[in-house]
Amino acid sequence: MVARDHNGCFLGCKMGRFREVSSPLHAELLALREGLRFTAKWPDICICLESDAQGMINTVLSRGVDLSPLGCLIEDCQELLHAAGRVFVVHGFREVNGVADRLAHYALSSHVFGAEVEWWDSPPVWLSDTLIYDSS
Repeated sequence: MVARDHNGCFLGCKMGRFREVSSPLHAELLALREGLRFTAKWPDICICLESDAQGMINTVLSRGVDLSPLGCLIEDCQELLHAAGRVFVVHGFREVNGVADRLAHYALSSHVFGAEVEWWDSPPVWLSDTLIYDSS
């Protein structure tokens, strides 16, 4: 995930890998929960979280109780979103966010299984060109 301000400037980014993921929806929900936790670092900024998983967004934004095996995770995301106040979750096409895609590919190819890595203020060198491309 990548965090940017309202001008598209880099604030921070984070990558990691999840263990024992049962489905694409499960993976997207885990990523959203991490994104919501990540945004807590900027409590005074209005933040828009984008995901290419429209079904996951609809599930989290619905008001009903989910009794599926992922119900507790969905509830976690709903509670974090409600507590955040100034955070919005919207649909965005994967092609628009090359930085998040590149971070995901790097995490999958790296040897940091289970570990999380965060960068603040300045991105890793290998990500700079993609940040510039996405901003243009």
